Amino acid sequence: MILDFTAVRKNLFPASHAAISDWLTFPWHRDRTNRIQAHKAHSSQAIAIDVFGTLKMSTDRDRVLDAIARRVGVAAGGPWSISLEWTDTDRLLGEPRPTQVDALAVGSKAVLVIECKFTEPGGKCSQTAASSSGKPQCNGSYINQVNPSSGVRSRCTLAGKGIRYWEYIPKVFALDPVADYMPCPFAGDAYQWMRNAVLAAAIGEHRNLEAAAVAAFADHPSFPTARKAKRDMIDAGFGGQAAITPISYQEIIDIARHVGLDQELWTDLSAWVSQKIARASSRSFESVVTTG
Repeated sequence: MILDFTAVRKNLFPASHAAISDWLTFPWHRDRTNRIQAHKAHSSQAIAIDVFGTLKMSTDRDRVLDAIARRVGVAAGGPWSISLEWTDTDRLLGEPRPTQVDALAVGSKAVLVIECKFTEPGGKCSQTAASSSGKPQCNGSYINQVNPSSGVRSRCTLAGKGIRYWEYIPKVFALDPVADYMPCPFAGDAYQWMRNAVLAAAIGEHRNLEAAAVAAFADHPSFPTARKAKRDMIDAGFGGQAAITPISYQEIIDIARHVGLDQELWTDLSAWVSQKIARASSRSFESVVTTG
């Protein structure tokens, strides 16, 4: 099947185009009818490619990522590489379907796992929704329970399936794996942030690098992730150092303009992203829950 990418290209910042080596095989986000969504004004994948695709191809990449690393609390040090729509093929967390992150930045001393949001909130755990049997596999609390579909007893249905989130959660979020939590701390949209935080920890351990999970978001008061970031609610209520560091696209571009040499590039990208945010915020996207 030959696809027409004209509308997608028009919705992506021109300097980011070269970051996509094969437009046909790139893992585009699709809707329920299998249509690529990156042509839409509010596509979170498109704005992620705008920023991180441009950064990937820029001669300022090492300078900017060093500055971002310092901003989120890990060691600077290049050379840096960026992978868009990176998948954990090593299955470090034991997931049957490995987590795919919007961008992965790897330097000589640290790795950044980057989840990107535009107008949509974080994703929720599917185990509390009705399964094919008509019953949810989890009651929404982290307590000793039996999965009605499999008969497996565990505090977390996913742990009962061999998924290793709760092997890393105690280190990342300072939660007690043998305590009861009602409701589960990750029953809502904290689930997606948790997955990225524990994946960052697993990658850092596996590669012997410092690691950080980053929530990149479009900063506008009408967007759910931006509101949560402003109120320190992305991983609120957990002890220890913040597990996820929110940083807006606007701040990322400001960092690039501050440390980068290609001022024209970053000025143009700033205007492009600002225009996208203005267009998206002028309409009601509060009900958008897909990642575009």
